[in-house]
Amino acid sequence: MPRPALADRIREPGPKRLLALDGGGVRGLLTIGYLDRIEQMLKARAGREDFVLADYFDLIGGTSTGAIIATMLALGFPVSRIRDLYLTLGREAFRPRRNWLHPIAKVLKARFDAAPLERLLRHELSDRTLGSPDIQDGLMIVAKRADTGSVWQLVNSPDQVFYAKNKDIPLWEVVRSSTAAPTYFDPQAIRDVGEGEEAIFVDGGVSMHNDPALALLMAATLKGFGFRWPMGEDNILVCSAGTGSFFKLPRKDALRTYNNLQWVALLISQLLNDASELNQTVLQWLGTSPTPQMIDRQIGDLSEDRPAGKGLLTYLRYDIPLEPSALAAVGLPFDAEHSQRLWEMSDVRNLADLKAVGEAAARAQVKEEHFPPRFDRK
Repeated sequence: MPRPALADRIREPGPKRLLALDGGGVRGLLTIGYLDRIEQMLKARAGREDFVLADYFDLIGGTSTGAIIATMLALGFPVSRIRDLYLTLGREAFRPRRNWLHPIAKVLKARFDAAPLERLLRHELSDRTLGSPDIQDGLMIVAKRADTGSVWQLVNSPDQVFYAKNKDIPLWEVVRSSTAAPTYFDPQAIRDVGEGEEAIFVDGGVSMHNDPALALLMAATLKGFGFRWPMGEDNILVCSAGTGSFFKLPRKDALRTYNNLQWVALLISQLLNDASELNQTVLQWLGTSPTPQMIDRQIGDLSEDRPAGKGLLTYLRYDIPLEPSALAAVGLPFDAEHSQRLWEMSDVRNLADLKAVGEAAARAQVKEEHFPPRFDRK
């Protein structure tokens, strides 16, 4: 049965399914573990061997490494193919530049050459643009426009306010913009974002939306983005997949002797964690969730707090702390040193371990009842 055109699919009545994918470099392989289990589970329910996640979700969004995965899913790629591409990308994209270890180079140059990443994106995305008709789902990519300081949520909805200006931007450039992590890769220039205006972008993860689930919900429901889907726990399902969480806690005595560079690094890390926690808090507060997480000891998991007396969405969140106790709970006896090695977003030596963590966490966390039949496509 042929799929309806994107514009027609956007306007179809009935519940809508959203998929949000975090940033995190090579830790995106952990996300793929969750996606593979979800795809296999929904494929069995659909009874179709050719089933892919684009057949279930209506709007897929991602930041940074999540933007790469989201785009390929929206094009109808099966998760197995994305995993293979990811293993290739991880090994090729995260090779330090020659002479990068020189002290001057470490200060002045991005750590990695973006050419391997660009080659893979150009090869897989070809000459598609943000408005290409073979993008099977709604797609949202988060990037940070450095020359204006604004966060851009680039979407392919024909009814979006800036669609006419953005629809012809090469898709590979949009994705590359979202992955331009400062100090890791050079910024991405897009020569024409409308009316001949050039823009300079860096990784969307340096905004409030490294976890893009709240941004995706806003894109799905706010008038300016063009989807305008009604909220309600029977109308909107948001499924969010992380790349493994961690929190760097310096010793109190060490903080007393921190220099300015150490403070900058620590505070940036803590701000990113604050942003992720705020996203999680707001979505659990607004939504009904079968996967609630403890936010803190004061507000708990918000399961008894609803601003409107009922959920405005159904919310799923899959992620795992990269620490020994959480990993042991899913059958992976990693010690503290081993667990902390997984934190680094560019260490390709972790690929096999990240794959194992993603698969184990998915087996433990993803349940069929999380995707109730009322959200199945009729």
